[in-house]
Amino acid sequence: MQIQWSSGMPDSLTTPVPDAFAVSVIVEFVETPDNRWEDGRWQVTGVVAGGQDSGGADDRELHAAAYGRQHLHTGLQCRLYKDDAESYYFNIVSDNPSVFVICNQEAGEPLQPFIVTLGYGEATSYMETDEIVETVVMPPELYRWAERFVLEHYVPEKRRKRKRDNWKEDTHGPHR
Repeated sequence: MQIQWSSGMPDSLTTPVPDAFAVSVIVEFVETPDNRWEDGRWQVTGVVAGGQDSGGADDRELHAAAYGRQHLHTGLQCRLYKDDAESYYFNIVSDNPSVFVICNQEAGEPLQPFIVTLGYGEATSYMETDEIVETVVMPPELYRWAERFVLEHYVPEKRRKRKRDNWKEDTHGPHR
């Protein structure tokens, strides 16, 4: 018997792990009452596993009120790459497994997510280029998917201790 996850991905170690997972991103306007220069800021408040996979991103307002607004961005995918498996491993074994959402933003407009990743390296490279990178808690469905991907593709390298040179036995050492 094969159990299906809510994302439709089989829960079987014999089935290959797909390298992409459809996700949606929740962006919310959060008031900053202690900041006298701005009323609030847009931030990513969550990533939802699954969603529309139409090939195009869609942004729709979920909630609008005097005290806050929420937008849902669908049509995004989180991709995993074999050469980044070590980064995913360290993410899922950390105290707070995270999803990194890279966004654009026009002045006064909501954040526009364009990349969702689980890799520290990819997130860091975007931070170094002054892109907006938001971090949120990893949903359980993405955790299980990343865990299976790591089990299938990550082989830890054996750490080798460097051996120090013995200068006393070295014939090319200092002259006497």
